[in-house]
Amino acid sequence: MANTINTIKDGPGLFAKGIAQTLKDNLKLFAFVDKADESDFDGKNGFKSGDTINTSIPPRYVPQQDSLDITSSIQDTVEEKKVLTLNKTETIGMKLDSLELATDVDVAQALRRFGMPAAESIAQNMEARCFEIAHDATYNFSGTAGSNGFTVADVLDARKHLNKNLCPMKDRMLFLNSDSGAEAVDARKGLFQSSEQIKKQYEDGYIGRADGFDWVETELIGLHTNGSQGGTPLVNGATSEGASTIAIDGVTSGNTYTKGTVFTLAGVFRVHPITKTVTPDLQQFVVTADATFTGGAATVSISPSIYAGSNGLQNVSALPADNAAVTLKTGAASTGYSQNLAMHKSAFKCVTAPLYAPRGVDLVATETVDGITVNIVRDFDVKTREVITRVDVLYAFDEIRPEWSTRLTS
Repeated sequence: MANTINTIKDGPGLFAKGIAQTLKDNLKLFAFVDKADESDFDGKNGFKSGDTINTSIPPRYVPQQDSLDITSSIQDTVEEKKVLTLNKTETIGMKLDSLELATDVDVAQALRRFGMPAAESIAQNMEARCFEIAHDATYNFSGTAGSNGFTVADVLDARKHLNKNLCPMKDRMLFLNSDSGAEAVDARKGLFQSSEQIKKQYEDGYIGRADGFDWVETELIGLHTNGSQGGTPLVNGATSEGASTIAIDGVTSGNTYTKGTVFTLAGVFRVHPITKTVTPDLQQFVVTADATFTGGAATVSISPSIYAGSNGLQNVSALPADNAAVTLKTGAASTGYSQNLAMHKSAFKCVTAPLYAPRGVDLVATETVDGITVNIVRDFDVKTREVITRVDVLYAFDEIRPEWSTRLTS
């Protein structure tokens, strides 16, 4: 019996959808976190790099106790807005003169030979960039830099940070590199009780679920490299309510703090997110932009912003005092350390968006699979007489609730 080859009407669309599916299958962090809702797109059909999408962060209220009269305690509803900027692109251009998408066989072969390798490469770049954004934005910090250990206590400490910030118990994941994964499997080989879990550990080095997290290995977790950070750092002067910067002096002139460096301030304690009760834990802060100290002093950008006032945004017990000690948490100067991440899916949000679809080209298609959008364009280059196919992904990735993420260094 002769083979039947089906002619298809939307070969380009199927090719793009196949790439989107492969891309989605190869993404771990990006696929795990929340996606921007379709309503955030405002019905726009095509975006360009630099366009923005607004998304909301739920308001935080302080309950009133022992009085039903709310006349003097009505609170403003402050629904914080987060702007997701579509400023990240991944693009692969291919010379595919023989690429035809007229039949199902053509599409399958083109996807296997060209589309899937392109999607896998894009996924690697996207994940690496998103992990860097995530650990640079995360100010909760656990573990001991340079310890090369991965104890149960370390993971439980990371979990503690999430719990104390009222992170939901479900939808938590721990991303760790293979070095940490090897330490974890060895340290926990007698702790996972399920026979199927133990079998996977033995045969595949699989970790599983423990301490309230699903555990996932990835080789795309990056390093945080500290700046030169010498001297005895102190708060320099007064810090204002709501400040996203802090003045620091006492650092060796010319030395640096790098983006992603975590520190604490003497006398500045974390408060309970709702009751505002002062806790025994010093609030941790992260440097959000590289800082160089001139004459030993610099104004350093930080997260979270400091709120000591009695309102829904309060996150610390008091504003830092002049000359309060600054204690760095992320390890030795000029040294890089892996930054495993324990997080809730709502700590970050991502979005991929359709690019403007040009007219008058040989082939154009945009397809979305589970919130992952891929754009395909193919056209003839009259200057070189070559047929060029390009695969584009336009996306944004940023923190929404960074207090629901913890770095677990090793």
